[in-house]
Amino acid sequence: MVKTVNKTVGELTVQDFQDIVRKIVREEMSSNWRIDNEGNIIFLFEEDYIDYINKRKGESPLEINAFFIDDQGFTVRYTDEELTAKAKKRIEKAKMEIAKGKGINLEEIKQRLKAN
Repeated sequence: MVKTVNKTVGELTVQDFQDIVRKIVREEMSSNWRIDNEGNIIFLFEEDYIDYINKRKGESPLEINAFFIDDQGFTVRYTDEELTAKAKKRIEKAKMEIAKGKGINLEEIKQRLKAN
C-alpha cells in the first residue's frame, strides 16, 4: 500500500484510491456491526447488541438506534414497553377462549376476508 498521508487528493493515483477503498472494505467486513442508511447501528450478533445496550445505562433500548440480525435475517431490537392492563386482560381472555375451544380458525378468517 502506498503511503498517502502527506499527499493531497490531487496527488493521489488510481492505485492509491484502490488501496484506500480496499482498506475501508476490509475494516468494515471485519467488524461485527455496520451503520445502515438511516444511521442505525446493525449488529451481526445478538450478544454484541446486548453488550452495547448494557453500556448505554439510563437509556431504553427504544431510545438507542441499534438493532441486531436474528436467525431469520430480520433486524430486531429489544423493547422495554410493558403491556397495558387492558391489553393483558384481552390476552388472558383470548387464552381462556382458546383453551375452551372457542375462537376462529384460519379457514373462517379467509372466508370473512373474501366476503369483504
